[in-house]
Amino acid sequence: MNTDDIITYCLNNYGYVDYSHIPYGHELLYYQNNISTFFLDIQEFDTDDDNFSDLNHPDKYRLSLCLTKDEYNKLFSRFCHYDEKYICYKKCDYTKADIVMPHPLKSKEYFIQCISPSKEMFEKVLKELISLSYKRARQEYLLKR
Repeated sequence: MNTDDIITYCLNNYGYVDYSHIPYGHELLYYQNNISTFFLDIQEFDTDDDNFSDLNHPDKYRLSLCLTKDEYNKLFSRFCHYDEKYICYKKCDYTKADIVMPHPLKSKEYFIQCISPSKEMFEKVLKELISLSYKRARQEYLLKR
């Protein structure tokens, strides 16, 4: 899978999606009536405050999603332990491709990540997780309106 495949999938399968190319990658938001909520992002480069995934390599990127607390806890049976900077250190190798794991910086907010997912990972696991992230974003929108 490449980033364009994921973006195209989301734009073709979900409504009210606002796509933006941002300095470090791509961002998709649920957007309706001038209200936007996070849905999915793809980070292609490390930043000063986030270099855990070693993304500065060709064809390496991080797909990030946000789930509800319940869905997050279904994936990860124990709560993620945090250090003083709220970085999850649950013995994850944040550079390893094709594995769903807590996000290194945003797991406290129920974010997950997958580095450069394969087509099989996308089809078998990530499509469902993307759907859950979209539904969470839509619910958040409904609460804001």
